[in-house]
This record gives sequence, structure tokens and C-alpha cells, in this order.
Amino acid sequence: MEQYETFNHVYDVTRDTLLRWLLPRIRSSADVEDLMQEIYKKLYRKMTGHGIREPEKYVFGIAKKELAKFYRHRAKVQSCEAPIPEQPIDEGPEPEDIVLDREAEREIWDLIKAEPLPSYQAFTLYYGLSVPTGEIAKELGLSEDAVRKRLSRTRARLRRYLSERTNVSEAERKGVSHE
Repeated sequence: MEQYETFNHVYDVTRDTLLRWLLPRIRSSADVEDLMQEIYKKLYRKMTGHGIREPEKYVFGIAKKELAKFYRHRAKVQSCEAPIPEQPIDEGPEPEDIVLDREAEREIWDLIKAEPLPSYQAFTLYYGLSVPTGEIAKELGLSEDAVRKRLSRTRARLRRYLSERTNVSEAERKGVSHE
């Protein structure tokens, strides 16, 4: 019963301060309420398993992590929900160009997937999810410099591939054979 009383005390002491801290960082009050609930749920779970020396500080540690997780999730959702720009029918790309673009995208992703696993992961996290190189380094167990080098090498390989592909396409249009 003591843990329950301790939790209630921590909740009473930190609720208003935490609420004031979260409100300017999140626009929707419903999201603030959800985050508060998640924060205190994690605190309660931790308190029932182990004692916490400074629960008030611990609450804000959880809050920072949950806020970061909230924004990462929100960025993923927003990138998936981005509206497709409308184009007038006469100004849209030709169907052949769309097919060629999709083929090029598939080839590029095949190249990226063929990279060593840490390079593929770093490239996907950095360009796909906009994760900073410092966080990628921690996640992959590499130095930040190693992550930057992997990104640079992957970009260089992609540039070479695209350059070769462009040269071949120009030669094909002109009717020149590379054989």
C-alpha cells in the first residue's frame, strides 16, 4: 500500500509542473493527456518493481523520452499522410515517364539494400526518418564519424550509378550503342 501512496504523492507534486512543461511542446490537449497517462503509467510500473530515489526527476526523464517518441511517431505518420499534389491533366507526366521513374526508384532501392547492413540502416534512418547522425551512431553502436562516412560512401555510389545510368540513357536516345 505504501507504493500506491508514494505514487499518488509523486503524481500530486509533479502533475501541474509536468502539464506546464508539456503544453507548449504539444499543440493538441488530447495528445498532452495521452502523454501524461503514458508517463505516469511507466512511472507506476517502475515504482512497483523497484524503488526510485528521486521520483520527481524520474518523471521528467520519462517525459523527455516519451515526448521524443511522440514526435518520431508523429513525423512517420505525417510523412505517410502527406497529400498528393494535384496536377492538371495536361501538365502531368507521361505514363512512360512514370514507369521509367518507378523502375529507377526500384533500382536505386535495390542498390541501397545491397549496401552493408550498417550502411543500409544508417541511410534509411537518416534519409527515410530524418534521425540525426548522433542518434544513429548510438543505435548502431558506431561513432558519429563512422556513420557520416557510411552515408557519404553510399551517396557516392548512388551518384556514380545515376551518372552511369544517365550516360547510358543519353546514348540510347542518340542511337549510340555501348557494346
